[in-house]
Amino acid sequence: MYADVTEPEGTDIDWNPPGSFVTRASAALLQRLDGIADRLTAQIEQAESFYGGAGLVASQDLWLSNRANLGAALAYLSRHTAPSTAAPRDTGRRRAEAGVPLPSVLRAYRIGGEVIWDELLAEAGDDSRANQELLAVATEIWRLMDEYSQALTVGYQEAITAQVRRDAGAHDAAMDALFSGQTDGARLWECARTLGLPAHGEFVVAAASTETAATEALPGIDTALSMLGVASAWRLRMDTHIGIISLTARFTAERLCALLAERAVDRIGVSSAFTTLPETPVALHQAELACAAAHPGSGEVLRYEEALIPVLLAGSPAVSGALAEAVLGPILALPAHDRDTLLTTVCEWFERDGDVAAVAAALFCHRNTVRLRLSRVAQLTGRRLATPRAATEIDLALRAHRILGGNTTDR
Repeated sequence: MYADVTEPEGTDIDWNPPGSFVTRASAALLQRLDGIADRLTAQIEQAESFYGGAGLVASQDLWLSNRANLGAALAYLSRHTAPSTAAPRDTGRRRAEAGVPLPSVLRAYRIGGEVIWDELLAEAGDDSRANQELLAVATEIWRLMDEYSQALTVGYQEAITAQVRRDAGAHDAAMDALFSGQTDGARLWECARTLGLPAHGEFVVAAASTETAATEALPGIDTALSMLGVASAWRLRMDTHIGIISLTARFTAERLCALLAERAVDRIGVSSAFTTLPETPVALHQAELACAAAHPGSGEVLRYEEALIPVLLAGSPAVSGALAEAVLGPILALPAHDRDTLLTTVCEWFERDGDVAAVAAALFCHRNTVRLRLSRVAQLTGRRLATPRAATEIDLALRAHRILGGNTTDR
């Protein structure tokens, strides 16, 4: 009935020689195996609510497992078979698959060991020599029970590991289906159920990147959201951590962005809100564009609908690169110190709406110094900041330079 998995080779038991009381008594107990399994089943069902009745393990299933485990132990003690962990490992796997907690499984197994010991004591009766022999080998008998308990634990953990792999596979498949748009009505409901998401509601997609593949972009975000009662599903894909988050009246997009900012390692993009899961692929594209538009290494959370110009630039990297080179090329060709000084100054000028005094205060320099730097920018680019069209071109070129990896400004 069970695959044989043996432990130490051979059948010799130094502490239980042929013809000993334990050997004879164990053989006698094997003849009454069904009745002993009945007794053990009743004791376990009385002690543990997970067994029998409305529990997770039916009485018949429990009885069969008890008979197999009792039989394996008694057959070994009677020297009929080599030691085997097949029965306890199989029991561990089946109990894990049924959802019985491991402590309850181990307590039930401990009750089985106690039943075997009680039956051996009953076989010894008033025979003083048999009792002395039994007491002399008690440690070895309980050591055997401990080895079987360890085998049961191994089987339990094997099943849990396999279940985790299956769940992870189903989770990833559901995420892939939603992100790729390969869902029909029935498949959509199944994906939502697998991911623990409502099929209808208000959602956003978040995409967080990190420059280092070994670094988690949003550590602990799924647990943090779960503790707030927020449904979400996340997946790591290359160097990006992507997730679908279900919004509520109390947990808004603003609150989500605040939480993401607290945990951000690098930049994060958040899509516009959508109301049906088939819209997920579009939302993913929005989140990835917003993430690409955010400043690298800044921990910035950028919402798609609030940063359409940077998103537009991020969505056309070739055009953005050409724009940055066409407008800022002469500045980018300068030595690093001169380049960074000019880019920082003009960036501050845009940030402070052209207020030279505010720029000077921010950069700890004189207003005339700011004016000289801005004049040099105009000279190198051929564009005067006082002209709206020229100022717009420089602003867009600065944004494009930053999105493509420039790190000299915070714009």
